[in-house]
Amino acid sequence: MQLPDWSFYCKGLQRKVNMPKILTEKRILIFILFIAFFVRFTSLIVFMYKNNITVHESGMTAYPQGDDSQLYYQTAINLALGKGYSISVTDPNQKLPESFKPSIIPNTYFHNYYPPVYSSFLSMLYRFFGTSIFVYAIPQIIIGVITCYLTYIIAKGVFPTKVGLMASFLLSIYHPIVWWTSYIRTETLFIFLLLLAVVFLIKAVKNNLNTGNTILSGLFLTVACLCRTAVLYLPIFIVFYFIMIFYKKDKKRLLYGMAIFLLSFYISLLPWAYRNYTVYHKFAITTTEAWDAFYACNVTSAVLPFFDLYEVKYDQEKEDDIALLMASKGVKEASIAFVKKHPLKYLKLCTKRFLAYWGPITKKPSFAKKVADTFIYIIVFPMAFYGFYKSKWWVINSKSGFNPIPALLMTVILYYTILHSLVGVDDALIYRYPIIPLICIFSAYGYYAYFKPSKS
Repeated sequence: MQLPDWSFYCKGLQRKVNMPKILTEKRILIFILFIAFFVRFTSLIVFMYKNNITVHESGMTAYPQGDDSQLYYQTAINLALGKGYSISVTDPNQKLPESFKPSIIPNTYFHNYYPPVYSSFLSMLYRFFGTSIFVYAIPQIIIGVITCYLTYIIAKGVFPTKVGLMASFLLSIYHPIVWWTSYIRTETLFIFLLLLAVVFLIKAVKNNLNTGNTILSGLFLTVACLCRTAVLYLPIFIVFYFIMIFYKKDKKRLLYGMAIFLLSFYISLLPWAYRNYTVYHKFAITTTEAWDAFYACNVTSAVLPFFDLYEVKYDQEKEDDIALLMASKGVKEASIAFVKKHPLKYLKLCTKRFLAYWGPITKKPSFAKKVADTFIYIIVFPMAFYGFYKSKWWVINSKSGFNPIPALLMTVILYYTILHSLVGVDDALIYRYPIIPLICIFSAYGYYAYFKPSKS
């Protein structure tokens, strides 16, 4: 008796089994994004309760006078009122830095103390919806959720799908990032823009530096730079990365890709540079506070030694000439003079900042914050270090040189590590926030590689 052919039924059954598997991945991702929204919205409610802010208030009472958030807010309000990129001063005795130039409007001053994107983002919201705290906080919460999704997309394009889901989940509950969405600060928008640039860089690398994705990566990196200028020199690191990946494969394509990437980035900065030229009569694509952090982080005679954890004490008499130089020529010349005068002490500061940048906490935060930060650090960072190793981003092969995409993510991580080791690390480790999504990706891969069943 001939047995029936069950192969057709088995294939049909297999299709029925695979479909729920696909839906399960989507459901898990949707659930993770819901968690991301829920914890961020909850943190906003806690932020409002802690600072006694009602839904009809702007939330500015949470920030002391002179805080960065005050300047972002005041600039956004003036932009919304059509007064240009400026602030208005109500106290006639208030002393402003020389970089604040008076406009034709009384008691109103143009400035470039911070780049324009974040205040412009706020101004569009304020213009149409008013100044309630929800007007900026809800969009930032949504941006934070989309950032978790971009983290999933990036990780999924580099590692298995499970890594993408895990990375998105880690970022969704990473409480320092969660808490920051309630603040009038650039980090939430900046991280989103930086990840968008990384997404298009990955697409460009996978498509042999094709024109469209390479230009888009440069443009989004420009917008990110005009949100926070810390990204200004990242394109140089990216170019070296291009050389490592494409030098042996296609030199002509390499030169073409480098050219359009750099042009799309730096040409897009020219409108802001021209605006600064019209106000200050010189081209400048950075901001007036570019050297302030360096000076405050390294020189003990700085007016605002807000990074005292990393100070090295000097003989004050020997520092008088640097203080006088700062008073006469500015922080840039004084900072350069400091490095020339104390190269070994500067190297010591760089080493301390490197260790702090990759450590769990600093000494300034409260005990409760130290406990919370240490807890999330233990969950994420040790496995990220393991993920760095298991990704083998440094491995060279005959086809593509370095392992392309992990090496790209490491290029961004190394850039930020070097930058803040050389310049400064803040007491709350906020300067580390931009690379946290990438750290979560490598951490998720570390967990995946460690718990993945070995092939027998």
